[in-house]
Amino acid sequence: MDITVENMGGLQARTLIRRAGYAEHVDRRSGETSYVRRLSPSGFYPRFHAYLHPREDGSLMIRLHIDQKQPSYGVGHAHSGEYDGPLLEGEKVRIMEFINKEIAAAKESKKEDVGFFKRLFKH
Repeated sequence: MDITVENMGGLQARTLIRRAGYAEHVDRRSGETSYVRRLSPSGFYPRFHAYLHPREDGSLMIRLHIDQKQPSYGVGHAHSGEYDGPLLEGEKVRIMEFINKEIAAAKESKKEDVGFFKRLFKH
């Protein structure tokens, strides 16, 4: 499932996804960085798995799926992942609501940020 965030509001994608509850994951084979969030407190699987793809226009593409179990590598590449369904739809809504709140808070903070001395010597 693809999620597009049109305007990041100057915030960093890595920071946003981590604040949304995802842990950074670096694949030891490829060295590629992705982000995971467990569906249950015990065990590594199943889990949400997200790849971040920042675009030149300032937007962000998040590729999201569910890993049901650990991939098995060998002669063929076996991956037990889900790419759509109600669980992913719910997570998409959760991520978008979280990101939109963070962007709105950052914009509000910039409006109020008048500097130390202006706050100190308000008239």
